[in-house]
Amino acid sequence: MKPNEQKPKLPSPPGYDQAYGQSYELAFDRLTEVDPTILGMRSGASLGPGQGIKLDFLNFPVIVDIRQRSVTAAGFPLLSISDKLVILHYLVTAGGKPASGKLISFKDLPEGSGYFPTFYKRAIAPIVNIFNKSVGDLIGAAKNIGGTQIAMGDLGLSIPVFARVTLNWVFWRGDDLLPPEGSILFDASITDYLPVEDVAVLCHSVANRLAA
Repeated sequence: MKPNEQKPKLPSPPGYDQAYGQSYELAFDRLTEVDPTILGMRSGASLGPGQGIKLDFLNFPVIVDIRQRSVTAAGFPLLSISDKLVILHYLVTAGGKPASGKLISFKDLPEGSGYFPTFYKRAIAPIVNIFNKSVGDLIGAAKNIGGTQIAMGDLGLSIPVFARVTLNWVFWRGDDLLPPEGSILFDASITDYLPVEDVAVLCHSVANRLAA
């Protein structure tokens, strides 16, 4: 993505359906302007049949067909319009920055601190509740979307979403004084691949799958 180019945004209420449709078309408009070879180098995607782009999303192969303006994932339980927009925004935003090795939280993202209470309520709190009640179910749900356990907190789960974007969920058990807690950590390079709004939507989407 060019330095002076505005990052894509997800729609806000009211008029979700129309706004999502417009955002979807705009994302494809921008995708047609990107050289496929450069796109692949930056995002880790590859060229598919025809004008298709192949990439993995939560351990499922996805085809983005530029000619048909479609986003499909064989075998994926549900690919919502917001999932499709996040996938498209990842492709058009990806700048190719290497992973920094530095993990940050949502609070550390631009304007993330102000939105964090809502982010926590939607994406973290429900999964902390599952962790507190059934660790086995949580680990199993994470494995279903490509997640693996990592040595962080009392339970750490690393879930690769795209080739260049991984969500690291960390949980701590509660005691008599403190309730159980959780966090989602990202490599500091994540803003080179997704707008902050998409990060929030993505985490909420993954949380829904962990809770299913």
